[in-house]
Amino acid sequence: MKPIAFISLLLAATLGWAVGCSRSDGLDDPGKEETCSIAWLKSQGEGESRLLTEAIVVRGRVVANDRYGEWSRSLVIEDETGGITIFADAARLADRYPFGATVVLYCNGLRLYDYGGKIVIGAEPSAYGFGIDKEAVAAHLHRGEDYPSAPEPRVVSLDGIGAELVDTYIQVRNVHFRERGSWCDRNPETGRYVDTERTIVDEAGHTFLVRTSGGCSYAKEPLPEGKGSICGVVDCFNGKYTLRVVNREVNFDSEP
Repeated sequence: MKPIAFISLLLAATLGWAVGCSRSDGLDDPGKEETCSIAWLKSQGEGESRLLTEAIVVRGRVVANDRYGEWSRSLVIEDETGGITIFADAARLADRYPFGATVVLYCNGLRLYDYGGKIVIGAEPSAYGFGIDKEAVAAHLHRGEDYPSAPEPRVVSLDGIGAELVDTYIQVRNVHFRERGSWCDRNPETGRYVDTERTIVDEAGHTFLVRTSGGCSYAKEPLPEGKGSICGVVDCFNGKYTLRVVNREVNFDSEP
């Protein structure tokens, strides 16, 4: 390769890193590593998966965890550029990484996956999936400072939810459930509650799906009646968008 061409490639790589990564002065880490944006991290996904061997560090606030069983064995963190789901083969993640806390994610040795068209991060695949092993979680996920107030959701309309909001914390207002009954249905053979989708409708008649885990603590409780607001994180799988409730933040008036 000619020297000029090599220098051009080197400059392009350096500039690409600079756009997505910057020196942070707010971390509680003694080394104060270069931190990259979540959007930049997700842009590094290639094909079905990609092993990360660089010292990539991202920092965000926890906007979804397993406190009510809503996001079992996973966390969602978000910064000003977007959010990403972290799969971890561990229980009670909310005890260590509560809603709103800062998390510093060390990505070296982890993998980015294309999970139904959404970029997520986890570990090397095993017989149990690709969640970060419970023994390795603490090495990759460092809890930073807690904020005095909870994260503020972005208020959006149902017809405004799209790809740019995937894995971000939002609030929809003045909606009601089209269905009646419990949050989740039962499997007729086992009697266990299963992941279930319900439809919310806004005042303009727009609809959207709310997906609830059958393992959440309120799966058998009745859907709220009347209308109100829901806070959650936007999910996507194979082009299908759903809203998944976060922190059980559902505030409805009983009056329709």
